[in-house]
Amino acid sequence: MSVPAWLRTDRVGDPARPWLWVLVGLFGVVMLVGGLTLDLHGFLEVRASWWRPFITLPATLVVLLAWWQLGPRWKRPLLTAALWSLPMMFALPMHSRDAYAYAATGWQVARGIDPYLTPLGDAGPPGLLVGVHWFKTTSVYPSLSLDLFGLVARVTGGDLYWTLVGLRLPSVLALLILAFVLPRLARRFGIDPRLALWAGLLNPIMLIQWIGGVHNDALMVALGIAAFLAVTDLGWRGWRGLIVSGVLLGLAMGVKQSAALFGLGVVAVGWAVRRHWVGEERYRGWARLALVAVVPGAITVATFLVSSLSWGLGWRNPTAGSPVEATSNAPLSWVASFLRYNHVFTFPVANSLVNAVSTLLIVAAVCFAWVKAGPRGAAIGRPWLFAIAVLVAFTVFGPALQPWYLTWVIPLYVFVRAPASWNRVWLVLVIAFALLPSLQDILPSYVSMLIVAVPLALAWRWWARRGFDPLPSSDPRADPLKTAV
Repeated sequence: MSVPAWLRTDRVGDPARPWLWVLVGLFGVVMLVGGLTLDLHGFLEVRASWWRPFITLPATLVVLLAWWQLGPRWKRPLLTAALWSLPMMFALPMHSRDAYAYAATGWQVARGIDPYLTPLGDAGPPGLLVGVHWFKTTSVYPSLSLDLFGLVARVTGGDLYWTLVGLRLPSVLALLILAFVLPRLARRFGIDPRLALWAGLLNPIMLIQWIGGVHNDALMVALGIAAFLAVTDLGWRGWRGLIVSGVLLGLAMGVKQSAALFGLGVVAVGWAVRRHWVGEERYRGWARLALVAVVPGAITVATFLVSSLSWGLGWRNPTAGSPVEATSNAPLSWVASFLRYNHVFTFPVANSLVNAVSTLLIVAAVCFAWVKAGPRGAAIGRPWLFAIAVLVAFTVFGPALQPWYLTWVIPLYVFVRAPASWNRVWLVLVIAFALLPSLQDILPSYVSMLIVAVPLALAWRWWARRGFDPLPSSDPRADPLKTAV
């Protein structure tokens, strides 16, 4: 099969007619927003019309194509990200109703109502628009998130539309943090900053899910990535970076508890840079490794608890929503749905059983990742691979998996310096998780995954036969840690 002459195949060349592709991507975003807007029924939650994916799916493909054509040598990724994000800033939430739950929580906080005691559905007009799975549940987010939601509700005067727009500001802040952190982190580890920005920020999943989808994962991830940069700071005899990274991780956990997963990778990277850049004699032994882990870990917990003073830890209440209650892209969520709706177990028993199995699988997977790539008292392992493996373990074996969970991993992937076979899988996953939301607007997640999997599996096989590598080759000599996969 021949490749069109205009399609980019060179991994390292400058993009041809880049501003044309910037406009093509902008057209795709406008087309995506337009398709979703045409199918609105006010703010109400109704099933998407059958024709919606026939607009939104091609629109997403157009954005993906434009992003690919610009490539990792494009010199204006930040300006492009801003242009592509602008139409989504003023759209209603795209492919998800999580933002309505945020708005309902903000409505409660702005009126002094405890979101950990009052169901989301009782939160005035925003509460009527919360997704059906969370209507009768209390808030599951930490106190710092509640304060952010409440601040937005106060600033907008409780106006629903402008609250939804305002809830995108933390996502904009997240992109600004990544724009600052990724180039600096890339230079520190011998990665082309343009590659880091193209793959980890301009990536369509990042923009569509963070800006369009209005997910608080954005600020959590950005602070988690910032902790990786902070931990490489060796000032104050090596302790400053550990302290600052702990504070950043604690704030990230204050946004969403899942940020704790970044902590293991931060410790691995922190241990690696100290052994290589300070000296193996000073940083060796299990006791020293434990100290490098305990210091940021303790500060993370302390920062999280301080950020929780305003509302406490009520997200642990049994009335809080559980991710396993909604069928998602996680295989275990399918098991839970089968057990519930076929009356094998009662709803509480089925959910508890699946959560228990999920926890065991995640712990086993993390332990396996540590054995294969984790730090040791006398070795650094493969820190970036370990960091990503921990995140992947949670997403694959967790009770819930949503397309925006891939944004946890995307900014870090280029630091692994993976071989071509892994890079092909990375590109397949990027395309798949970008396309899934359009299909899942009208189809069950497992059906959507099958529809996407078939053509992408064929594409992967074709790429493999051609030896195609979607990312530029990484010079092992530029890696200060010398940890090629």
